[in-house]
Amino acid sequence: MQTVENCYPELSRQERKVALKVMQSPEEIQGMSISRLAKSIKVSNATITRFVKKMHCKNFSEFKLLLAKTPATATLPTRGTIADDVYTFYQKVLQATQELLDPDVLKQIVSLIQKNQRIYLFGLGSSGYTANEMAQRLLRMGITAFAVTDSHMMYITSGIMRHGDMILVLSTSGNTQEVNQAAKVAQQNQAQVVAITGFQHSPLIELSDLAVVVKNSNFVDNSRFVNSQFALTYVLDIMTTMLLENDTYRTKMDQTVELIMNNKLKTK
Repeated sequence: MQTVENCYPELSRQERKVALKVMQSPEEIQGMSISRLAKSIKVSNATITRFVKKMHCKNFSEFKLLLAKTPATATLPTRGTIADDVYTFYQKVLQATQELLDPDVLKQIVSLIQKNQRIYLFGLGSSGYTANEMAQRLLRMGITAFAVTDSHMMYITSGIMRHGDMILVLSTSGNTQEVNQAAKVAQQNQAQVVAITGFQHSPLIELSDLAVVVKNSNFVDNSRFVNSQFALTYVLDIMTTMLLENDTYRTKMDQTVELIMNNKLKTK
């Protein structure tokens, strides 16, 4: 598997499709014929043959045997190390957030993203970086999305919103005055407000049409850890995955990812 990753930049555009499938679904490939694999990823049998030879295998059958010998599980961090401390912290945050999530609310939010004409993502500081990331994801799916990470621009943008617009507010505290004021103005202009925050009782929750509460990392026993966005990102990952169940969004995402990779890597 590591060989595939190392060779990826040197592969042709079509061969990269094979490589991605290998890295993402190695167990599935072990039960597939070369023709079935070719059809599933829309490449020719010859492309797969060229790919496996670059992996130092004589044919596809030999490659599958090699793939079957690859360990399926990653090695966990050594107990007592800093790596293990961070791993444990992640587990605590994820578990606590999972217990707080309401699947029905997530479905409703995803439905709103699909129905509204424009999606604005509000976030200041670290939440601003997360807002930018999510806006890029939505754009790659063909969804009109804008990240607004300056409080002054939030207020201006909210003032020109209208019915058919939606704000997804990312705020760990839910108590940032500038963000909440902008969200309130947007709501007065008939835009819908959705929040992801780390506090159940906050001004942001009160003015939101829908809200998701995540585990606030400040309340997990690790004073050295600074990633306040981990739980928010987890929820956004869930929403992204739910959106990509839509064939149209999935196709557009695949197209944009391929364009980006072809631009970054050598194309043959």
